[in-house]
Parts: sequence; structure tokens; C-alpha cells
Amino acid sequence: MFINAELSQLPINDGRKAERRIVNLAAALREEGAKTASVIVLDISVGGFKAELTESFEEGSEVWLKVPGFEAKRSRVVWISGSEAGCEFETPLHPRDLELIVAPKPRRIPKGVFRRI
Repeated sequence: MFINAELSQLPINDGRKAERRIVNLAAALREEGAKTASVIVLDISVGGFKAELTESFEEGSEVWLKVPGFEAKRSRVVWISGSEAGCEFETPLHPRDLELIVAPKPRRIPKGVFRRI
């Protein structure tokens, strides 16, 4: 089971354009005209994301990231290292959309699970 949660923020002083958010998001990634592959988004920023891949992709490939509850976002694979890839969004995410993606989802507690003894 994957839980959308913000774990930490990494500083921008490592040469990146935007602050990254460390997450563990179940998502989908596909190349144009190809089958969708499951991925785990490991970090995300307004400019792009890093994902753990279950299928092979090539550097420079145009891909679409689909996070549940959001429209698919066109991206480009910038680098690949083992089973991880770094992708850049074609157009940056709006900061509000980023906050919605990383915000913890409310958990529903099943009725009757907790009761007084």
C-alpha cells in the first residue's frame, strides 16, 4: 500500500531549479502510444520528478505522468540510473497543484474498529 505523504523538503542549494518534495506516490507513466507502466514517484517539484521504474524507458523519451486525482502531465526523461529516472515537466506544475499532490490524504477509520472496552 502506498500513502501520499510529505516526508521532507530538500534544499535548493544542490544546483536544482526548484525545491523537491520527498514522496512515495503510486503513479503511472507512459510513452505516447505505449502501454501504461506503474511507477513510484520518489520526489517531485514544480519542475519535474524522480521515479522508480518497472518498465524500461530511454533518455529523451516524451512521457506522460498520471498521478491519481490529477490530469496526466507531459514530461521528458532527462536521465536514467538503474531502475530510477529523472523527468522534467514540459510546463511547470503550479505550486498549488504540487501542494495538493504531496498533501497527506485524510484516512478513513472503519466504523466499529475502535470501541471502548
